[in-house]
Amino acid sequence: MKLDKINFSEQKLNICQVSLKGNLPIIITNYQKFKKFYEDFNIFVICPKKDLRYFKKKLKYDEFTVISEDQIISFPKFEKIFYTLSKRYKFRSLFKKRLSWYYQQILKLAFVFYFLQKFQKKIILWDADTIIVKKIEFFKGDFSKKFGTFAEFHKSYFETNKILLGKIPKYFISSVVQFGSITRNECKILMNKLNIKSIKINVIARNLSSLIMKRIFLVNSPYNGSLFSEYELIGNSNILIKPGKQKMIANLRKGLKGSLSSKQLYFLSILNITNVTYEHTHNNIKSRGMLKRKLSWFDFIIIVLKTKLKFYYNLVKHNILFALNIDKMN
Repeated sequence: MKLDKINFSEQKLNICQVSLKGNLPIIITNYQKFKKFYEDFNIFVICPKKDLRYFKKKLKYDEFTVISEDQIISFPKFEKIFYTLSKRYKFRSLFKKRLSWYYQQILKLAFVFYFLQKFQKKIILWDADTIIVKKIEFFKGDFSKKFGTFAEFHKSYFETNKILLGKIPKYFISSVVQFGSITRNECKILMNKLNIKSIKINVIARNLSSLIMKRIFLVNSPYNGSLFSEYELIGNSNILIKPGKQKMIANLRKGLKGSLSSKQLYFLSILNITNVTYEHTHNNIKSRGMLKRKLSWFDFIIIVLKTKLKFYYNLVKHNILFALNIDKMN
């Protein structure tokens, strides 16, 4: 993987994304937004090998580096690990249906672990279907800032994390805010906990794949479609390293049935909503064709109003539960 010629100054942000072709319009819009908020950054986009040339053609900006999935681990190799380890797993067929979803998480984690060891620079994971709306301070000194939301909380993620990390925080909220950050020291501690020692990206990817699948199959809890999250793993690990209250953020995601105009995105920034996610690949009426139509102002106002009301309600709840140090897993 030829990354040595890239400028990694201390002030530069480094961003990692895993994407399919359908997200390219969002990636470009997000890039343009990042340009407004940050002076200097690199974006590493991991895509299928068959689409590598197309991605490079569309992402000709200096900040982009496009990487083939196969340089990390090919899907057939990932699939082979699954078949080998899941022979006695009673939810094997259900797990297989979402194998590509787990695959993209391994791609992200393996790249991040490799990158932080090789270049020793902080890095941000950013979902390819998400657009930044308001400037975010991702780091404070040698640590990542901790963000959270009440919009997500899948207990099975944390049951897996408890096995992987040895323990999880007592009180925390979900770290699935469509982005996550990690520093060199945070990565080093996480890799030690996971017993990932290699500096070769292919070996890291294979070891991570085997480790996470083994732990999921070991728990063997009822299958609910989602049994692991890279964001929750990094989020839980970072809280264990440096305990503290997560900052709740408001993001627009649920209920969207069209893309937002530049004016609507501007209004979100005024309302302190940090990012918007277009879940355009889901098989439902709202998601199908989402990027080809605009969201009406009426629908926009309703969704924003609901989002902000839920945010303020959950913010009060978050402050109370944090003060009481409530155990979220009980």
